[in-house]
Amino acid sequence: MQSVDESAAPRPRYNPQKPKWWTRLSGRRGTRAQRAAIRRMTERGYCLDKDVLREYSRVNNDRRRCGIECRSGEDWRRVWWDRYLGIATDDSFDPCDPAMEQLGAMREKYTHQIQEMYRHRNPLPPKKYQQIWLEIGFGNGDNLLANARNRPDILFVGSEIHQPGVGAVLRRMEEEMGLGGNDGEKIPGAPGNGNEESTAAQFFGDASTTEQTRQSARAQQQLKNVRILPGDGIKLISHLPWDYVDAILVTFPDPWPKESHAQWRVIQCEVVREMHRVLKSGSGSGRVYVATDAECFDNWTKEVFRQESSSWEEVRPCPEREGWLPVVSYYEQKGLDEGRRTMLQCWQCL
Repeated sequence: MQSVDESAAPRPRYNPQKPKWWTRLSGRRGTRAQRAAIRRMTERGYCLDKDVLREYSRVNNDRRRCGIECRSGEDWRRVWWDRYLGIATDDSFDPCDPAMEQLGAMREKYTHQIQEMYRHRNPLPPKKYQQIWLEIGFGNGDNLLANARNRPDILFVGSEIHQPGVGAVLRRMEEEMGLGGNDGEKIPGAPGNGNEESTAAQFFGDASTTEQTRQSARAQQQLKNVRILPGDGIKLISHLPWDYVDAILVTFPDPWPKESHAQWRVIQCEVVREMHRVLKSGSGSGRVYVATDAECFDNWTKEVFRQESSSWEEVRPCPEREGWLPVVSYYEQKGLDEGRRTMLQCWQCL
């Protein structure tokens, strides 16, 4: 792989539109079972609806075109995301009215769309979370789900552009949480199906069955702190409010080793600026974690962050991977078998 020329400047802008040959090789369309899982989990609230996000994007972009300043109108965006992700807040007031007032500068044709947009609520019961973590490009989802099991107090939002990966993760979540298949019914005997009181364990005192039921109940609760976005995580960042996310994980992205392909690398100067905008500041927050086994991407990432040195500081030594990269994924293991080494970085926003 080619190394990065540290004197090369300026950096290209991130291009979300991948070349046709890459799209053909990536297998963008999932299997029928994977697509069905995406539909079911979207209805349940674990997968974010791309049509709803597209509607939000139109309203958000119109706000920018109207010239509303960066931090004005943030309440409506924060409220909308809290509702859509299923996050409970302490706000006692109805946030719709101030949000509509802040959007008053928009054209009248968007009024109905804004009202419709605020009707979108996550069907899951709202819950308070201590932090929000975003993982961009979770691949097969091993790291995302492991983090969610280890840290139930954190809401993990994972984005993945490949539909097969999204469908596979959602099917795994269905199985672990005891959710049903095509008809949307829950698996018999699984927790939450309303029949726990009629199991054999309650009638006959079967201790092993009771323990299995308890384990199943714990498994069902473990992954309720996961939300999946079937799309480009870089686009998602541009739509998030200021100071909204506590940590961003970029784990083994496509390194695009050729310099002519640099525009498709996920780490770019404008992307890093957007990350700084959405990250919270303070102790234990405002960090970007990067893992790669490509030396060219590792050097590239360091150079981009150093170009924004007034806003970022590298954390040395890098925090132990058990706290944010607890598993060795199939992709990482494949690289290790081929003689590549895993390189980790952590950057703190200032």
